[in-house]
Amino acid sequence: MQLREYNVIIKNPRMVDVRVASCYPGPYRTAMSSLGYHIIYHLINSRDDAWCERVIHPYKRSLESGSPLRDFDVISFTVHYEEDYFRILQMLRDGSISPRRDERDGPLVIAGGPCITSNPLPLSDFIDLFIIGEAEPVLNRLMDRYLELDDPRREIDEFMDIKGVYIPDNPAERVIVEDMDRACHPVRQIVPVTEDKRMVPSLGRSFLLGVSRGCSRGCRFCMSGYLYRPKRETSLPRLLDVAERGRHATGYSKVSLIGAAASDYSRIDELSSRLVDMDFMVSMPSLRIESLSAHLMDTLLEGGLKTVTVAPESTLKLRRKLNKPISDSMVFKKTEEAIKKGFRVKMYFLTGVPGESEEDLKDLTRLIRGLHEIRRGMVTFSINPLIPKPHTPLQWMEYDMRRMKRKIKLLRKLTGGVPVKFGSPLSGLIQYVLSTGGPETGKLIERASFSKVPLREWELHCSRRNPGDVLPWDNINLGLRKDFLMKEYIRMEEEKVTPWCEESGCHGCMDHCSWQEEGRLR
Repeated sequence: MQLREYNVIIKNPRMVDVRVASCYPGPYRTAMSSLGYHIIYHLINSRDDAWCERVIHPYKRSLESGSPLRDFDVISFTVHYEEDYFRILQMLRDGSISPRRDERDGPLVIAGGPCITSNPLPLSDFIDLFIIGEAEPVLNRLMDRYLELDDPRREIDEFMDIKGVYIPDNPAERVIVEDMDRACHPVRQIVPVTEDKRMVPSLGRSFLLGVSRGCSRGCRFCMSGYLYRPKRETSLPRLLDVAERGRHATGYSKVSLIGAAASDYSRIDELSSRLVDMDFMVSMPSLRIESLSAHLMDTLLEGGLKTVTVAPESTLKLRRKLNKPISDSMVFKKTEEAIKKGFRVKMYFLTGVPGESEEDLKDLTRLIRGLHEIRRGMVTFSINPLIPKPHTPLQWMEYDMRRMKRKIKLLRKLTGGVPVKFGSPLSGLIQYVLSTGGPETGKLIERASFSKVPLREWELHCSRRNPGDVLPWDNINLGLRKDFLMKEYIRMEEEKVTPWCEESGCHGCMDHCSWQEEGRLR
């Protein structure tokens, strides 16, 4: 591996009480563009009694000291994608550690991230404890408790009273940072220097700036939009201060604005202008079409951004079902404006929306062809299967892979001559099973980490759930009201839109909402 890194933290292992391996079961370029991964590294290493090192797939040893996983006291996995579950088991085996928690001694194995917060049950045979929610409110308490115990793995129940910790077969409650100004904003982010394109961070040479967390738009298919409600913003002065200190620490003059709804930041035009005035280039991984103002596009263009990524999702009729009621006229208008300014446009669409008919697919094709004709070669498209996720109004839906194959086959035919990439129906099936399965899914994960599992076996774990059924993730309390999710499911069936709460007032989606309690919603 041809790689040099700056801002790496090196400690004397004899001078710390606990060594932590922060594992990322995906490629280096993705890990180094994950703000959450940087946050964990910073949080743990800010303690004098702990040293956190990184182990990134497919490498078997830590980047800091070259140690194998078996040398660590705690092994922590950051999990953003369900498909990474197989690599978690592979990384444990590569570190000479049994993947199954009932067959191993030694390090305490923990995991967190969006997939874990949504439904940790599929990994419950392999992970000792899970973090539900965001790291800052729980990680130090977890580390303190670890140091208090003689044998943390055998005394695992001693962690149960920590809010935000899930131990299999027990209830857990999500934790989040209420005040984003007090969240962890890593300044000394690791800076990789390499000529190997595979090692260049996916967001390029840029400083990751945590603008916001959570989203209140209410798109009914969006897992992250439900997991981390309500939306919370970092104040403008705090962001400008972190950006300036980050530049001194990293040498980066480009900032990537990070957040589930970063372009919805309440002062986005002012933030982007102020950063440009400070001689920063500004970028965003993805944008909401509604938030794509001429001013923001000018700022992003000046910042060196070449491609705008947006997600219209489907036709207007089906967007309304998904509670994303963007008009076709707005989609065309924003696309035309972006192209006129010199941007390429990347668009993401979904297929498999409940009630989607063949005529809907033809309407989708007409929409895509119309966008393609704005200026050929400037707009590219991706169409992926819609995957129902836990804790969303779609959680009761099934995934029919064979029907999905027919839909994508038809779309391939209808969109011939247009630059469209299609997601895999089989990958969609596997993701669905991993997203919505219970503990029984662990056997499939273990087998699939060694060899290919027949399609039929994945399909056996794929069935529709009825409202009122016990769901595998019922023990995971995100603060969402189940009656609200059911109401949204019914409104989806009726093609009714639930307006954005920031404009229309509170819809009662949560047991306790800081926005409502602070009087920020009507």
